[in-house]
Amino acid sequence: MPLALYKTTAFVATTTQVQAMDTTTGRVTATVTPDRTPVDAGNGWNDTNHADAPLLVTAHGTPTVIAPFVVKQTGTGTQASHTVVEVTGTSADTGKAIWHLTLRLPEWATEDDPEASAIGADNGIAVIRVSTFHHDHAAAYGIDLNGPRQVWSADKFQASAVTDQTVAGALLEDDIGIDQRPAGFDLTTGRSLWQGPRGRSVSTATAGPHRIRIHGRDYTNGDYDRLADPRTGRTLQALPADLASSTCTYDDRSMLICYGMGAASYVVYSLDPSTGKVAWHLPDKQADRIAPEITTAWHGRIYGTTDNGAVALDARTGKDLPSPRVAPLLVDESAGIVLRDSSLLAYPTSG
Repeated sequence: MPLALYKTTAFVATTTQVQAMDTTTGRVTATVTPDRTPVDAGNGWNDTNHADAPLLVTAHGTPTVIAPFVVKQTGTGTQASHTVVEVTGTSADTGKAIWHLTLRLPEWATEDDPEASAIGADNGIAVIRVSTFHHDHAAAYGIDLNGPRQVWSADKFQASAVTDQTVAGALLEDDIGIDQRPAGFDLTTGRSLWQGPRGRSVSTATAGPHRIRIHGRDYTNGDYDRLADPRTGRTLQALPADLASSTCTYDDRSMLICYGMGAASYVVYSLDPSTGKVAWHLPDKQADRIAPEITTAWHGRIYGTTDNGAVALDARTGKDLPSPRVAPLLVDESAGIVLRDSSLLAYPTSG
């Protein structure tokens, strides 16, 4: 979902604005827009499926919401017009814009309609990814949040994971996005740290504070799916074959929850990302337990649904917990956000 939670405020992003919404009342308390005209003018809420979630960070000791917009920079005199990315920094406490930063795009962005996403942040540096819809072109930018200022850029790099002062993703080896290789760059300097074998369908994702998941197809050795050290790219643990097409979510405490279609059925696994070992998995025929469809995981608790309704599981043990009655798509210490009939609903939480 294209939103971030901060205490009792949900920041909802579209391609044209970020709205701050009070989760206790549903009232919109603030709206932030870019200074320039968005390329995709759109229709507000109807555009949420074209925007990724804004990024909640701390800059200058202030909780800040980062959101990038693809906008038109109008030319003046002999200066030509350009498509650029305008990054906004918004106070999470007040909902007011603090700063705007412009990123100049590579030449390919003038011929395609690029999309911009805030990928992640660590140690005061945030990463913005700009890519085409089919991901045949991509570039990444490092932003010093204490400036704010751009400190590095990397063209032909599809950034997708930020952790341990590293940004990982896929290097695009051709002009159509098919030939790729996994790679990691230093978050502060943009310096190359490591590159993996050439292949296709490369994807990386954060898998905890000091881990990334890398999967794809190596032209020499075939498919791979592994947990790795983000600073070196070194394999720490191969993941079970059942997880080849799964999604993994870190519970922001200690466990990595992976779920998706396995070899024979829908499966759910819980792994310790520090070791890569499986703590438990479902379905479990011996215990007569089925695998729930997972919606999210947070602070040791997993949320999902079965034919019996909403469920909650202990992330470490897999044991059933008292039913939460709803299955939130996003949750924090104040609210759980549920999508029902194209409407966002907020339910109070505790803990």
